[in-house]
Amino acid sequence: MKKRKIALTAVVLVTAAILLSETQTGIAYAVEGWESAGGEWRYLDDQDQPVTDVWKQSKEAWFYLDSAGQMVKDSFIDRDNGLYYVDADGRRVQGSWVWSDGKRQEGYEEGWYYFGSNGKAYRRDGGFKREIGGKTYVFDESGKMLTGWLNEEGRPLTEDESPLTEGVYYAGEDGALWSSTWLDYGSMEVGAADELESSVTGRDYTEYKELWLYFDNNFKRIKSSGDRVKQKVINGATYGFDEYGIMLPWWSRVASVSDADRSNPTSSESAKYFAGYDGGRLLRNTWFWMCPSENLDEQDYSNGEYSWWYTDQDGEVYRNRIRKVNGRNYAFDGLGRMRTGFVLFDGKDTFVAQYDTDDWTSEDFKNGDLYGLEKADLYLFAPDELNDGSMQTGGDIKVELSDGVFTFGFGSSGIAYGNRNKIRKWKNAFYINGLKLEADKEYGYGVVQEDEDIYRVVDTRGNVVSGQKKIVRDRDGGWLIILNGRFAARTDDSSKPKWHNGEEGEGFYHYDGNDKDDKYSGGLIAGYDSEPVLDQLPAEERLNFE
Repeated sequence: MKKRKIALTAVVLVTAAILLSETQTGIAYAVEGWESAGGEWRYLDDQDQPVTDVWKQSKEAWFYLDSAGQMVKDSFIDRDNGLYYVDADGRRVQGSWVWSDGKRQEGYEEGWYYFGSNGKAYRRDGGFKREIGGKTYVFDESGKMLTGWLNEEGRPLTEDESPLTEGVYYAGEDGALWSSTWLDYGSMEVGAADELESSVTGRDYTEYKELWLYFDNNFKRIKSSGDRVKQKVINGATYGFDEYGIMLPWWSRVASVSDADRSNPTSSESAKYFAGYDGGRLLRNTWFWMCPSENLDEQDYSNGEYSWWYTDQDGEVYRNRIRKVNGRNYAFDGLGRMRTGFVLFDGKDTFVAQYDTDDWTSEDFKNGDLYGLEKADLYLFAPDELNDGSMQTGGDIKVELSDGVFTFGFGSSGIAYGNRNKIRKWKNAFYINGLKLEADKEYGYGVVQEDEDIYRVVDTRGNVVSGQKKIVRDRDGGWLIILNGRFAARTDDSSKPKWHNGEEGEGFYHYDGNDKDDKYSGGLIAGYDSEPVLDQLPAEERLNFE
């Protein structure tokens, strides 16, 4: 109902037409008890005596006669456990707002008062919320409508009380309690926010650009009652609120990670992200590009180091796992950052470490120098995190290390061939920690130790050179002997060794085509029963051993 101000000053009006039935002015007996004398009205009983301290009705209007029998005008009347108001004509106000300037009658402060259909003012008696015209208002014991911040009992806050700690309800300038609506606390000149820090988020409000509060359909300010974020669905989107009711415009709080353990961050609680740039809604089932909060990772926060994150249907970031998103697999560390490059997982739900591809040499993979290689599975996720970052699978992939471009192999599961420091043969090539063992191009061939006493020869493409009795010459001029598919020996002879059945048995012998008397005078190099001879094998041709 629209409020209207009724001035509390005496107004001289002619009320005869309202109060009286058909009559002539000055004839008391024709007024049915009403009499006007000297411009004032009174009501006479059957003894022609004025009645006092009583309500009397004329048609649909009620009028009050005071202790002198005079009709009261423009005044509050407090009697019979009720507060009433009569206007300048003396009528009792019903179903209407009245403004008091607080000057005429002591005890009725400046403000708005509402009088119901029975003429009684709405005053605090038990419950303090009163609905008028579809809106809800709060009145004090005197009947004055309250505005501003109110506590749990619906009482105004004192000067020493902070709205963020004591305030529960908020009544706007029109007196209506705020319901299902946002309040920009930062625009209010009530202060106190700068002195507080949220234990729920681990942040103080000097870091916030805006401070938003929300009042639910029960008129209460939404806030957390514990040490976890309070979530509320509003118009289809989910928002988070801390213990002071401030909407989260960034990260929820999670366990801290020390700089000493940045390679393997973990947290007991999954982080959630409330997008302040998008109104503060909780991000669900979506990617977002953001730096972590200070308590997530102090170093990345200080450096402004951004990462990709992905949230599930509950808004929690994927963390400590390999997860499929839109048909592709991605790696997320213990905090939830998407990781690229070489990534180690123990299974698919325990992140171990991440390494940039160009931080390591091929020798590091051959020697197993990366932390975690022996106890975790090695994966490769596309280093171009801005455009991809997904798991690389299904065969050979060229990867740029610090000492050049090398071939790595990964199965359909994404796990590296030769995983966990164990040499593996795959499609006629050998791998160790994903690295394909290929011969140095300057030598043309290399030797791989497959097992304790089994060695194989590979070419520059990593393919195994097979043969029952085969000799190949490297680009350094040496001869590599292969027996039954295994490396047997290498020699720097100027002439190619020959298969011969000599004094030491059948095998490859040193051969000198210029020696007419004894072309095999150099003796046996290797036979079927010989141990591999590694003495003359250059270090550059030893691909995974010294």
